[in-house]
Amino acid sequence: MRKLVALSMAMAAVLLMSSCGLGKMIKKYPEVTVTLDNPDLENKGGEVAYTIKGTIPPKYMNKKATMTFTPSLSVDGQKVNPPFATIKIKGEKAKGDGVVIPYKTGGTFTQSGTFKFDEKYENADIVTGAEANLKKKSHVFGDRNLGEGISNTGGRANLTPQLTDNPNGGSAFLLAPHNFKAEFVGRTAILYFDLNSAVMNWNNPNNKSQAAKDSIKAFTDFMGNDNIIDRVVISGWASPEGEETNNQGLSERRFQVGKKWFNDKYNAYLKDYAKRNNIKVKDIQKPVFQYVNNAKGEDWDGFEAAIEKSSIRQKNQILNVVRSQTSNEMREQKIREMTDIYPEIADAILPPLRRAEIQMVCKKHDTYTDAELIRLVQSKPNDFSVNERLYAASVAPDLDTKESIYKALINNKNTENDWRAYNNLGAMKLSEYYHNGNQADMEDALNYLQKATALSPNNGVILNNMAIASYLSGDLAAAQANFEASAKASVQPVNQDYNTGALSILNGDYTKAAQLMGNKSCDYNTALVQLLQKDYNAAKSTLECVDNVDAKTAYLKAVLSARMKNDEGVYGNLASAIDLDSSYKKTAKRDAEFKRYRHSDRFKQLVK
Repeated sequence: MRKLVALSMAMAAVLLMSSCGLGKMIKKYPEVTVTLDNPDLENKGGEVAYTIKGTIPPKYMNKKATMTFTPSLSVDGQKVNPPFATIKIKGEKAKGDGVVIPYKTGGTFTQSGTFKFDEKYENADIVTGAEANLKKKSHVFGDRNLGEGISNTGGRANLTPQLTDNPNGGSAFLLAPHNFKAEFVGRTAILYFDLNSAVMNWNNPNNKSQAAKDSIKAFTDFMGNDNIIDRVVISGWASPEGEETNNQGLSERRFQVGKKWFNDKYNAYLKDYAKRNNIKVKDIQKPVFQYVNNAKGEDWDGFEAAIEKSSIRQKNQILNVVRSQTSNEMREQKIREMTDIYPEIADAILPPLRRAEIQMVCKKHDTYTDAELIRLVQSKPNDFSVNERLYAASVAPDLDTKESIYKALINNKNTENDWRAYNNLGAMKLSEYYHNGNQADMEDALNYLQKATALSPNNGVILNNMAIASYLSGDLAAAQANFEASAKASVQPVNQDYNTGALSILNGDYTKAAQLMGNKSCDYNTALVQLLQKDYNAAKSTLECVDNVDAKTAYLKAVLSARMKNDEGVYGNLASAIDLDSSYKKTAKRDAEFKRYRHSDRFKQLVK
């Protein structure tokens, strides 16, 4: 009997020790919480920031025990370690490193860090394992899921270059200027706007003025004379008052209003033309116009010119104040401080500056049509100047003709030292590489651009093309350096704010990106920055007015819809992106932005 009692007491002691050791910790482990502070991890400038938090319940952590949590990524069932740092905790009497967790009250721990992003992480599972140790005993706990996928939306900046001689504040394979001066005629109409508005108001006093009415009549009469339009230059302006960045956006929106107004007038002209010639409007092939966007923000030059022409007595004082300030903000502030004359400025000077100027440009009839000039330049090149030959190449309808004209220039000893032909061949080869990925085209492009550089060092146009070559090759640092050098070049400098702004997105500096791009309206990269800054309504407005939506833009619309929990927007825009470019099936399938939709039949059907 005594032996039985002694045995029972011994077993109880073992059970007691077990309940106070790892056994109790194993049993109560489900009460331990480990979470990602933000389960939607994202790539920002090539880095992923994370914070992991944990809570240990009271009477859990054995005073002499230690625990190690090992967060990791699981890619296709295989763990990737690092990138996360391990997390160590310990009891009050345990040795070694770690956050001390009192037995009686329990406690918390937090671990923050960053790791380098890799595209394979996009559809990874974020898990954590754990191991508890007490003396010589240990126990490994099963993995817990902390999250799913890492978004790469911050890596989707759009530098999609076009082959052009007009960068227009965006990304472009730049052709050199041909410097051929054709003669042009045209007319200009002016539309006026209310303060801080891009809405057309025909009751605006300036729109009701006889001068404005006369300019519009002369404009429409000129169009009605069946002149052939070469291009339409639209200058959007804002008066120099208010925040400068907002005024740039305002002038962009006024450009859009001017563009719509011109299209409406041209469509009315076509109807009249069809009626006069007894044909149907649908049978008329409407030309594709080149629109030149001259949205330049605040019109300080116009302000000074208006002051000089005015009868304001203190106009010399006003001009001295304006010209002595180092920033537009200071100019405006000093003018407002002239309280005795500012009302006159606000009433008479500023309103006419809130405008859009629509200039219709038509080429005069020359000796040769463009088609005739192209043919003659190819058959009798020595009869024409370099500028004429470069112009012929610029208006040639196909790339093969352009290339033959440029090669004829570089293969002739009398014209081989003009940098423009080498640059243009380099730009064309870059464009071919962009579309086909043929490395030989990239090598040819660099060869031509290096020869162009030897003939014209520190040339902004050439440096622009070198920057895009670096970007396409994945060397973002070299691209940044060349874009900056292009902007500061002593020959043909190019405004690179937009391109450096787009690179700032990839570098994770969204504030700088927005500042450099000037909140450009109806623009993919502007919308991307707004989305990344979580200004979803602004991003939606920006994307809604993008013309000619391509696959990349449709895809961004789908991502925005996912963020705004608009299911129909996700499916509709994703379907559009895939219709335009089937590679977006694979992209969407792994994109963490769509993790809420991955298991739906509709999503699976789209990406299969």
